[in-house]
Amino acid sequence: MLLKDLCAAAGVSGDEAEIRNLIASCLPDCEIHVDAMGNLLASRGGHGKKILFAAHMDEVGLIISGIEENGFLRFKTVGGINTDVLLGKKVFIGRRKVPGIIGVCAVHLQNKSQREGAMAESDMYIDIGAADRLEAESTVSLGDTAVFPPHFEEFGDNLIDARAIDDRAGCAVLIQLLQNQYPDVQVCCAFTAQEEVGTRGAQAAAEYFQPDYAVVVESTFCSDIFPTDLSGHITTLGAGPAVTFMDRTSTPDRLLISSLTLTAKTHGIPWQYKRTAGGGTDAGVISRAVEGIPTAILALPCRNLHSPCCVICREDYENLGHLLDTWLKTAAPSL
Repeated sequence: MLLKDLCAAAGVSGDEAEIRNLIASCLPDCEIHVDAMGNLLASRGGHGKKILFAAHMDEVGLIISGIEENGFLRFKTVGGINTDVLLGKKVFIGRRKVPGIIGVCAVHLQNKSQREGAMAESDMYIDIGAADRLEAESTVSLGDTAVFPPHFEEFGDNLIDARAIDDRAGCAVLIQLLQNQYPDVQVCCAFTAQEEVGTRGAQAAAEYFQPDYAVVVESTFCSDIFPTDLSGHITTLGAGPAVTFMDRTSTPDRLLISSLTLTAKTHGIPWQYKRTAGGGTDAGVISRAVEGIPTAILALPCRNLHSPCCVICREDYENLGHLLDTWLKTAAPSL
């Protein structure tokens, strides 16, 4: 399965080579360019309006920042990770995939602030089984990135649990779009780098393509657990892909929002609004690139975002691709 393979590939922000190479191998019939930021830019020609689809291929993770004399590794988080999800987790470090375990001192030895508050990065270490610094340095270097182990399983009522769904699900949808034919529009896709550390790659991608319109295909947080009142939910798993009307970094184009939602309604494709103005995506910099690019955001609801175990609904994922495919065939050519 394409999504499973993409979620298994490593690609911490700034170190996206493995996932970039995998995506490139899925696009044998496309014109491909890798820019200085590390973005993978792909297109298949066509006629009419040029529409850019963007999905970030990087993921949150860790970077090795120190090696102690006893062989333990110090690290910093890359991207927005709550340190509470790290304790006791296994990671793979660097290109060699060196296994390690994230640890802290035993709860019996922790002070009151450590027991009652969030554990700080400085309280944690990665144990790779090295006897000392010299042995650790023989397999790991400062600046190596670390990822959670790949896993992918289907469970419950049509749910999928995997690492790095944010935003490998978006990447999978873009690959599928590039494998289809849309003679009345020019489809170009940016698999962007370094989104999780400040949307750094997206502006270069937008300036390379200079499209007429752009759609950012993302994963977004799902708040459908508490409260049980559905009116308080930001997005709801199983209710369809989410359309953003505003977030922290952008106000999406209303013409595109209307076109996408009307397509969904006309063709009976489930969809929902993202009911918050929080968060940020590549849309923030894409919409301000060149002389301004009308941009929309279509996102996949996801529980446990930025953790080792992200959860999505398979139907939401399939409907995300279905909506964009239908939109490109019906509404997009007349924009």
